[in-house]
Amino acid sequence: MIENWCNINGELVPEAEATIPILDRGFLFGDSVYEVIRTRCGSPFAWQEHLERLRVSATGIALPIDLEDREIMRRVVDTIAKARGGREPEPDEDLYVRIIVTRGTGTAPNIDLGYAPGPSTTVLLVRPLPQVSGKPARLALIPRLRVDRRALDPAIKSGNYLNNVLGLAEAKATGATDCLFMNAEGHATEASTANFYLVEGGRVWTPPLRAGLLSGITRRLIAECTRQLDVPFGERDLTEDDIFACDEMFLSSTGRDIAPVTHVGEREVQSGEAGSLTARLMAGFADYCASKVRDVDGPELTRLLA
Repeated sequence: MIENWCNINGELVPEAEATIPILDRGFLFGDSVYEVIRTRCGSPFAWQEHLERLRVSATGIALPIDLEDREIMRRVVDTIAKARGGREPEPDEDLYVRIIVTRGTGTAPNIDLGYAPGPSTTVLLVRPLPQVSGKPARLALIPRLRVDRRALDPAIKSGNYLNNVLGLAEAKATGATDCLFMNAEGHATEASTANFYLVEGGRVWTPPLRAGLLSGITRRLIAECTRQLDVPFGERDLTEDDIFACDEMFLSSTGRDIAPVTHVGEREVQSGEAGSLTARLMAGFADYCASKVRDVDGPELTRLLA
């Protein structure tokens, strides 16, 4: 059995017993950044890309990260081993790893950075990965202006997630499983925790980053995978008309991999099934990820920790 474990500033603690100070700025103000890494075949997947984005997000909110990549990944590996009870992973027994870095414990509940002397706080959460890869999604279109009048740049993966919380709640109230945010210009951006794609005439399109979305790690890897599969892939502004006229749609994220979209509002897509190109990408992406773990992620992690 996998147990839920945390690592708080290098100390291993069962999740049920883990605490942070009441004046931690991540708790008080969402003054934090985070990444979610999953394991594949027992190894942290795309960890270099995730740590790179973690540091980009931290720079975006002027948050110093005191730890080097080697120390972060050593803590990740130690916490994974603790969660597994020291045993080898079973086939398809993948884990969810959340890395959170806050600005640390303040001296008063005041947003002024003068009350944040540091150091930062680093928290890891390790628990079983929910088996949602490939699970179909039903989308509701949500105008982003309803939820982001003073939004943080969506390119920063911060702990301040209230916009997405509200968007997802609004979508679920309509019977959907996820939301698709539309920006002020009426262009698609992203889902609550996933990137968005549509298929049109055998070509995959996804919104450009300038539309207002997170630069997903899985999004980047899908672009690489489509080149290997000789599937045309590009970025362009996607309107509501494009969404309702396309052939197929899907989402992507670290936990979902590629998830087909079967409904948008009341419109059924591909008779409620994954389209043929989406299904091809799902299979091809699984092979691509397996080779990346074997040839890149595993060997690079071994070298880093040597």
